[in-house]
Amino acid sequence: MAERIAVVGISGAGKSTFARALARGTGLPLKHGDQLEWQPGWTLRASEDLHAMHAAWVAEPRWIIEGWIDQDRASRLAAADLVIDLDLSRWLCLARVLRRALAHRHREEMPEGCVDRFSLRTLKWVLLRQERPFIDDALEAATVKSYLRFTSQREANAWLARL
Repeated sequence: MAERIAVVGISGAGKSTFARALARGTGLPLKHGDQLEWQPGWTLRASEDLHAMHAAWVAEPRWIIEGWIDQDRASRLAAADLVIDLDLSRWLCLARVLRRALAHRHREEMPEGCVDRFSLRTLKWVLLRQERPFIDDALEAATVKSYLRFTSQREANAWLARL
């Protein structure tokens, strides 16, 4: 089994949930990309701090790192033994993002004080799949060793069940 796994996808694709199940099945330590990006109270982490923290995570010998990816973080994809791309339906992702916003709760992978909230900008990004080009550009920029792309939750769950 791979020792370094990157899980990517648009908002609402289920990256955190999938990565938690993967971590339970593999015993690999799990890192959440939202911990890179955000600090308590929805404060963005300074770019230089984010890049240093990301580099430190990627340098570790064993990991699952899930979350946002763009060309600036393509080193994660190049370092990974396996990249898992949750390329699920925009409608499923939109429903999940809406459900999170309406629940207005703190998810365990988020820093303190980061409670899900309604955001038209986020809904637009998910509906129009505006995050996808960033993911595709990062995938193209990296030399990926092994790649799995799941286009349905059923596919992703079936793969997890085989662990």
